[in-house]
Amino acid sequence: MVRMLERLMLVGLLAAVFLAPWMFGAVEPWAIHALTAILLVLLLLWGVKAVLERALRIHPTAIHGVLLGALLIAGIQVARAPSSTSEADSAAFVVAEAPHISSATVVSARGSQDPPSTRRAMWQLAVLIGYFGLARELLRGARRLAGAFVMLMLLGFLLSLVGLIQKFSGTGRLLWIREVEAPEIAFGPFVNRNHAAGFLELLFPLPVAAILGRGVARERWGICAALALVMGTAIVLTGSRGGLLVLGTQVLALLLLWWAVNARAGQSLRSGALMVGLLSAGILAGVLWIGAEPVVSRWRTPEGVEAAFSNPPDRPMIWRATWDMIRDHLWWGVGLGAYSVAYTRYDRSAGLARVEHAHNDYLQLVAELGVWGIALLLGFLIALWRAIRRALPQTERYPAPRWERALALGVTVALIGMGIHSAFDFNLQVTANALLFLLLIALLENLGARGADHQLIEEKGI
Repeated sequence: MVRMLERLMLVGLLAAVFLAPWMFGAVEPWAIHALTAILLVLLLLWGVKAVLERALRIHPTAIHGVLLGALLIAGIQVARAPSSTSEADSAAFVVAEAPHISSATVVSARGSQDPPSTRRAMWQLAVLIGYFGLARELLRGARRLAGAFVMLMLLGFLLSLVGLIQKFSGTGRLLWIREVEAPEIAFGPFVNRNHAAGFLELLFPLPVAAILGRGVARERWGICAALALVMGTAIVLTGSRGGLLVLGTQVLALLLLWWAVNARAGQSLRSGALMVGLLSAGILAGVLWIGAEPVVSRWRTPEGVEAAFSNPPDRPMIWRATWDMIRDHLWWGVGLGAYSVAYTRYDRSAGLARVEHAHNDYLQLVAELGVWGIALLLGFLIALWRAIRRALPQTERYPAPRWERALALGVTVALIGMGIHSAFDFNLQVTANALLFLLLIALLENLGARGADHQLIEEKGI
């Protein structure tokens, strides 16, 4: 009975990760409701399993602490927000009596500038924490890790294939069912091509690492290569300049990182470089065969009125305004999820476009959570670095199985790519991307735990 419950929970967890991008990135309330419903069912099954086992097994990590810390800070921001109209009126009176004091200064000592948005962001974050916790508990064991690995590669292949077919079929609808205002920047189920590229960046390194690290049998190298070629071609043809930059960085990082952790790198570096070169040539050939014009056009600089409406306002302008926001709300931030409302006070585009995000996940985190956001970000990076060190041992004394090392290599490069892309976009504000990101971290944590188990077995001679 317990095993059956675990299998049901594992299937439900992977199904949620698989379905999230097809729900148009799971950014709308109905999609969050659907993910919440699945999560509640999974938690109920987990509770039944705990009752049957008469034990509640939890394996907390530092990542749990960082995520829960963000949730706590957001709760404090909601509690500190003005709770009545009279308080808002009194703030407006102060500004009127003292015009030299900006409205941003008046609310800087308060909590969230948009409590409803902060509550929605807390709900979304709580759902992500729930899925991360389940992934940490359920994706333990070689067979489950392998199953998740196969599902993720299949997801990347299907999403890439659908995106390519949709892009060149001439349809102006997402998945042929939903109309969008700007179909030229959509790709697959994503309204924004940058988010589609970001999602695929988290999956592209997995099949490449499987071949490079010899994590699969030779007869399956062709399958992994085909999956990687389709995903790499799709990333390029999304037209995302950030996606193209990250793709090139990931290809290079896969080779260098594999070389750094492989004890026999001196003997096999040449073959690894040859494989990466062939893969890059295959992606380039696929892009040229399908048509490189959408990619080339993205690097042309529009001028005049076309420039004003194609990229209003530009990222440097948004980042300067965000720095001003951080300076005025250094300690407690503007509130988790309240960035778009707070930005209106700093908008320098004369209302040409509504800015929802900072196009930099790091800046937005600090703007929304203040100094606490900086502390949480540093804690997250340190915890992630430790997880990578555990999952990718650099010594040959306690070697992990090849496929586990290959999976750890692919996940590490995927996370590095998202870290780079987050510096000039907001992929982690998209629920589907954030969910996949946390699932990969859970895989990395569990791979590190298995590496520690292998080391213990070697030391004890078990």
